[in-house]
Amino acid sequence: MDEQQQRRIDEAAEQFANAVRESYRTVAERSISAQDLNAEMAEQFYNSVIEHLQSQVEGTRQLNRQLADQRERQQEAVHALTQEAVSAYMDFINSMLSFYQTAPQAATRSA
Repeated sequence: MDEQQQRRIDEAAEQFANAVRESYRTVAERSISAQDLNAEMAEQFYNSVIEHLQSQVEGTRQLNRQLADQRERQQEAVHALTQEAVSAYMDFINSMLSFYQTAPQAATRSA
């Protein structure tokens, strides 16, 4: 082989090596970009899930507060109803006692 042929072979080998190096660099850069994109998508997914769960937790808290308020109002209503029932019963008993206390006096007056 002469020197000129050797130089062309060396240049071709260098061009081939540069092309392979550029190909690997391009693949590496795209791989890094893909990894970054995947990481960003995963982060967005998990943030979305976390936000959704937090909104559900807040909704559950509000529901629990509403249920507690309703339970308190129910207890107050039962208490008021019980007091009214006892009061009505006491009025009935008092009227019966009053009737039996005044019945003998009315009988002695008419006699």
